[in-house]
Amino acid sequence: MNTRRPYNRPSSEQGFTLAEVLVALAILGGGMFVLVNAHHGALQLHLMTQEEVNARMLLEITAARAEMGVVAEELSDSGDFGPRFPGYSWSYEAQPMGDSDNPFMLDVEFFTVAATLIAPDGDNVSLQFYTFRNPEMQTTVQVSR
Repeated sequence: MNTRRPYNRPSSEQGFTLAEVLVALAILGGGMFVLVNAHHGALQLHLMTQEEVNARMLLEITAARAEMGVVAEELSDSGDFGPRFPGYSWSYEAQPMGDSDNPFMLDVEFFTVAATLIAPDGDNVSLQFYTFRNPEMQTTVQVSR
């Protein structure tokens, strides 16, 4: 018995036409484009946020160095952050604020400090703050014999 069907007879078998497959692929491609674009935007936002967080952390480190420098009577200093953050450098400058008229604060010195972070691309971020120094903050170095 011959089970071959002639080409000119309509088929009772169901299937997708080429046009339907192309439309489905176009919809899938459009969806993939939207997802990849959203992923790229999220990645760019993550990188930008990471740079901002690093800059903030480095600026806080610079401010801490400045506070310790004022206590150690170093009113200006500069340096870098080593190989972990190549291209970043820091500096600070402290200025005495003058004498206090308060008799309870005669032994306290006040300073205004400008701490600066210099990024690898040359952008500067500055933080200005106040700090103080008093005799209790001075440390004593003991030499062991």
